[in-house]
Amino acid sequence: METIDDPYLRHLFDGEPVFNVYNKQATNLSVGAPGPDLLQHCVGMIKKATDHRLEAEKKEGKYYLFQYGITAGLWECREELAKFLTRRYGDPVKRENLILTCGASHGLQLLLNTVLSPNGVIFVEEVTYMIALDAFKQFPLMRIVPIPMKNDIVDLNAFEKVLAEEKQNGNFLTNEQKIFWAMFYTIPTFHNPTGTTLPPASCKRLVEIARRNSIMVVCDDVYNLLYYGDGFPPRRLFSYDDPTDPEYKGGHVVSNGSLSKILSPAIRFGWIECSPRVANIFKTSGILRSGGAVNHYVSGVVTSLLQLNIQENYLDKLIQIYKERLSVLCSVLDRCLPQCCSYQRPEGGYFVWIHLPLGNTICFHRRLFDVITEIYNTKWKFNLFIDINGSDFIKWCQKEYKVSAIPGIQFSYLGRSHNFLRLSIGFHRKEVLEAAVKTLCKALLEYINKNNDCTKS
Repeated sequence: METIDDPYLRHLFDGEPVFNVYNKQATNLSVGAPGPDLLQHCVGMIKKATDHRLEAEKKEGKYYLFQYGITAGLWECREELAKFLTRRYGDPVKRENLILTCGASHGLQLLLNTVLSPNGVIFVEEVTYMIALDAFKQFPLMRIVPIPMKNDIVDLNAFEKVLAEEKQNGNFLTNEQKIFWAMFYTIPTFHNPTGTTLPPASCKRLVEIARRNSIMVVCDDVYNLLYYGDGFPPRRLFSYDDPTDPEYKGGHVVSNGSLSKILSPAIRFGWIECSPRVANIFKTSGILRSGGAVNHYVSGVVTSLLQLNIQENYLDKLIQIYKERLSVLCSVLDRCLPQCCSYQRPEGGYFVWIHLPLGNTICFHRRLFDVITEIYNTKWKFNLFIDINGSDFIKWCQKEYKVSAIPGIQFSYLGRSHNFLRLSIGFHRKEVLEAAVKTLCKALLEYINKNNDCTKS
């Protein structure tokens, strides 16, 4: 007889001690979520916003906040959200283009259910957000097709070739609501897991590809506002699909956003920014109409967070904190990462993507490499066929050093990319990050040396 395993757990990362990010006996660098030192601020912020909103409801006397809401989501919330995003993006966002959701994962589920052909194709990057892959696998009639990457960014030449083959071979079910035969799921800004950002020229080309092939590009835009440079963050891909463009064909890009990374995951508040034709389909969606706005009460509290500039000020604080954490992490990597490993410093977001040795590579600690080369290059012959499997290394590192990260294979639909690791700056204070990354680098050097084949000539 089948049973249900339902142990007492407190949070998503509870259970396995090694992966429990709250476990002080080990340091988990895997988690893309804010830690308690940041979440503690939510108590005062949410209380102030809630009091403000409930006082307004009491004053009006209609208590609409406790009634079914309108399908697209609370009007006032979308108005304030549009103003907030316009200020922070440096690019206009319109209230009418926003559909409120319970977060980016919920938004993705709505898109899959509402506007994509039930036997359509889901294109994904060679490495991508692993839980999105889990969501896609629950639609067995849809094909998941990975696209190769170059320098940690999608290879658009390869994408066009694969796209043409899939389009030619398919017989897709589309109608007035299921308007797209395929979608390309991407994280164009501060990518998860690679941390990279799609360059402007590639953004323009991707929009052209989407228009030419009548596909939808779904952007996971949850990291966009966590930009650690000067001025505005990189333009979101949605803005390149400009309605004033003579080649505009009704809108082929959707921006899927959330407050999970810039406020609190538990708020379960997000939005879909989309063209009028997609927004109008959502407004006639049975699930949204039946629910009468999916998060109506929370939207009222978020409205006050925005009206009182609480979210604005908190975002400024978060950016400064995360900027310092990223600087500390990258400083350690620059000093301590073994010479045969590499990474690209991201401009924002949560993640740093470590390239591990693959193939014939000489590997030493960075600070020792030049000295060792100078002393031994005429005396030693190195035959170092190093191919480091991230999963094997992390299992060993957890056991020996009590530090963990996510191996690259978990982000690959095809089970590839074994020679990568993803580190996150989201959860731990900078002091914990610094110590843990130093330990990780030390462990990595030791592990690589254990796998070296070094012989004297």
